[in-house]
Amino acid sequence: MKKIQWSMQLKKQFILLLHIVFLGLLLTGFSFIYLNSNYGRGLSWIHEESYADTFAFKELLEDDIEKIFQYVNYKDVFETDGEVDYSKEMVSVTFNSGKTVVYTLDALMRYAKGMGYYLDDSYEVAGGPKSPSMDEVAYPQINWKAYNPDEQYNEPGDAYASLEELSVEVLTLLGEYYRIQFNYVAKPSNLYFQVFYMDDSLQDNLYTNAAGRSPDELKQLGRYLYISGETILMDTNMKYIPDNITSLLEKYNLYSNNNYYIVIALDTTYPYEDDYSKANHEYLSIRIDYITGLVLLGIGLVGCLITLACLLPISGYETRKRDAVRLHGFDKLPLELNAVLFLLALYLASLLSEKVGYRFLHLVVDNHYWNFAERLLLDTLIYLCCLTEAFSLVRCYKAKVLWTNSLLHSLYQWIIRYLTGVSYPFRLTLTFLGYLLVNGVLIAAFSYLFTKQDLLSFSLFYLIPAVAIICFNIWVFLELLKNAVESEKISKALYNISSGDTGYTVDVDVFTGRERQLAEAINNIGSGLDAALQEQVKSERLKADLITNVSHDIKTPLTSIINYIDLIKREKVQDEKIQRYLEVLDQKSQRLKTLTEDLVEASKASSGNLKLEISDIDIVELVWQTNGEFEEKFEIRHLEMICHFPDEAIIIEADGRRLWRVLENLYNNAFKYAMMNSRVYIDIFKEDNMVYFTIKNVSENPLNIRADELTERFVRGDVARTTEGSGLGLSIAKNLTELQGGTFTLYIDGDLFKAQVGFPIKVKA
Repeated sequence: MKKIQWSMQLKKQFILLLHIVFLGLLLTGFSFIYLNSNYGRGLSWIHEESYADTFAFKELLEDDIEKIFQYVNYKDVFETDGEVDYSKEMVSVTFNSGKTVVYTLDALMRYAKGMGYYLDDSYEVAGGPKSPSMDEVAYPQINWKAYNPDEQYNEPGDAYASLEELSVEVLTLLGEYYRIQFNYVAKPSNLYFQVFYMDDSLQDNLYTNAAGRSPDELKQLGRYLYISGETILMDTNMKYIPDNITSLLEKYNLYSNNNYYIVIALDTTYPYEDDYSKANHEYLSIRIDYITGLVLLGIGLVGCLITLACLLPISGYETRKRDAVRLHGFDKLPLELNAVLFLLALYLASLLSEKVGYRFLHLVVDNHYWNFAERLLLDTLIYLCCLTEAFSLVRCYKAKVLWTNSLLHSLYQWIIRYLTGVSYPFRLTLTFLGYLLVNGVLIAAFSYLFTKQDLLSFSLFYLIPAVAIICFNIWVFLELLKNAVESEKISKALYNISSGDTGYTVDVDVFTGRERQLAEAINNIGSGLDAALQEQVKSERLKADLITNVSHDIKTPLTSIINYIDLIKREKVQDEKIQRYLEVLDQKSQRLKTLTEDLVEASKASSGNLKLEISDIDIVELVWQTNGEFEEKFEIRHLEMICHFPDEAIIIEADGRRLWRVLENLYNNAFKYAMMNSRVYIDIFKEDNMVYFTIKNVSENPLNIRADELTERFVRGDVARTTEGSGLGLSIAKNLTELQGGTFTLYIDGDLFKAQVGFPIKVKA
């Protein structure tokens, strides 16, 4: 077992070490890219341009063009017939005594040497006066300068200078002349130029370091720029045009014509070592560094992601079976305390970086890169802190204690236990106030840190409350959405149960809190109703079966009794007393026979176990026939039938025998229970696509019963049961009517009884 545990631990340590290595590669690659002069230019420049197409080349070329035109100017100032002429007049001054002196180049050079000045190997002015002289305090007025004839003196003091200042100024210009001549004329250069002017006497003045080459030959070297005074168009293949070339070309044109041109050409094979070859080599090195940085960045990023993907599944496990999660001491802390310690670690990382890390970096890093190195160090420490915190949260999540081990969860559970016993409005009010309080605190923290971000050691601290606000409100929304979904499920369950689906249940596992209690109560209600309905259905079925069985059992002996009574009556008994007994027996046996037949028919009608023979029936004619059948019977109780029938025939689709039984039961009901010497109203009328038959009478006894109870079996309107009847007539009539697709409705208003039977009218084809 120890071997397996050590293997898992070693595996995690090895992957973590790889992650750190890849992180180092990522940071190294990012440093290569960020510190590169081409940072921010994207990737296209790597394979689409050369050094001669860069903006840096343009800047260097502009500087060299400036020097070339300075050389043109210095050549006219210092040379005669291509050689430096020390006898050339340089400056004219007037002393305070009124004496005007013109100083030649030789005089100024000798004066500068006498003062201790000279040109070093770089043609820079060096040395200086070793002892003060009277000339140093003499400031003659400048009349003109040969090297700057157009100089303007805006202030009175600008027109005065000492001989030392003038000699140093001329010596500086001479050194510049020597330096330009050496770098661009005497020494081989990759940059070639030709500046051509034609004076007013049509004499050519050519300044070049490419003697013997024509402009067309120079254009073949690589990059070139050709400008002629005869046109405003430029002939060039350079990506960036120097901004100063046209103005300088016009500035140094001392003649009143446009007979001039300039050719600038760069040999892009760089055969000579000069500033351009060095810049090109540096550019190539920069590009290689950039590509190297991209490769390292890609390898480091992919490696970091892969190692993280490998660490996440095994984090927290000690064995390969991954059957238990091992939590460190830091992981066992409540989530909120864990977060506070994480923020404290970020603060300490920032503080240590500033107090210790930055000072160490300043010892080993060039000051040009201090800001980048400081930020890189801080971001690395922050990343390591975040990585530690992230894996702590992962372990807690795997152990399923991330939420349950938090103070908020404990507070939430306490609040739930407290609020369970209070009313819903009070719970809702407290919840809303808590929501406002949390949002208010987070918004206040964000506002405060946002205004103080410049004073924070880590400028992104103000984003933490902002992220907390977003996460909190998303959590609230998800909770509200979950409650809405749970309420919708509860509403659906109530609707289904109220619609008769008493077997409908909800999955209580998806509910929480009060909604879970409601879901459990709904399931209990549904199961209780379903059990009650099942019991009722069972009771009704047993009752119907009992009635049917008893009826069948009674029918056989009853038939025998009726037959024997009939046989006795055939014996012509003379005794009147016995004849009365036989008459009573005959009546009671016939009533019992009718009762058993009604019981069987009622059972079949209620269960729908009847075979119907549907045909076209004229209901008006059928009712007239029924009136004829019961006319004599109604006269026994002095009942008068009042009929209102339409003259036309009304055809319906029904079973004639069953429909006759419905009418017979209704007429018998009126005969039995209508008040003697009263009227019975019988009507037939059409309404929409229906035809309705109604029979109304005034009851002889008070109707202390609901109308719907009269259609139940064994129920009669007179509770005392003083009349004959089985109590099944109306129940049979209703069931038979509904089996044929009709409607059967009873109405009771005081002693008024009304029965209404409706059928759809058959549409004529």
